Amino acid sequence: MMLALLRCKGHPNIQASHPTTLELEEESFLTIRGDCIVCIECTGADKLRRLAAGKGLAKLFIVAVNPFLSPYIAYAIVDGFLPAKKPKRLIVRKSAHRENSVMVCSSLGASELPIGLRKMLRSSYTKCYALIAFSTPGDNVDTIYELAGCIVKDAGSTSGARDKA
Repeated sequence: MMLALLRCKGHPNIQASHPTTLELEEESFLTIRGDCIVCIECTGADKLRRLAAGKGLAKLFIVAVNPFLSPYIAYAIVDGFLPAKKPKRLIVRKSAHRENSVMVCSSLGASELPIGLRKMLRSSYTKCYALIAFSTPGDNVDTIYELAGCIVKDAGSTSGARDKA
C-alpha cells in the first residue's frame, strides 16, 4: 500500500458541479469555468503523479476543515483505479480515460460529493487534505482488467435485471 498526501485550500469560485470528474488544482487562482475543481493550491502532487503511473486500486479521502463553518469538518471517500499512466494534472474521472488522470473509473464526480463538503470547499478559510491510498501489484492486484472483472458481476447480462445474491 502506498500513500500520497496533498494539502489544498478552498476558494469562493469552487463550483464542484461536474457530474463525471473532479480535479485537485495546483494553481492559486480559479475562475467559475472550472466546474470540476474541488480545491486549489495543492502541494505534494509530484509524489502522487509518480504513484499514479502504476496499476492497482485507488481510494481518495478528501477532508475539509473550516473553523468558521459548522460542523467544522466534512469529508468524502472516492474509489477507483490507477490509470497506469503518469498524469500532468490531478483529475479523478468516472470514465476510463487515462490522459491526465490520477484515478479512473471513480465512484464519484464533483457534483456527487456531499453537499456539506461542497459548501465548505467554497470558502477561502477552508483547509483541505486529500489522501490517496494505492494498492499496487505487490499487493496481489495484477491488472486493471482483472480488477474491473471483479467489480462487474455479469458483464454479459442484457436483461437489466439485478442479480439475486
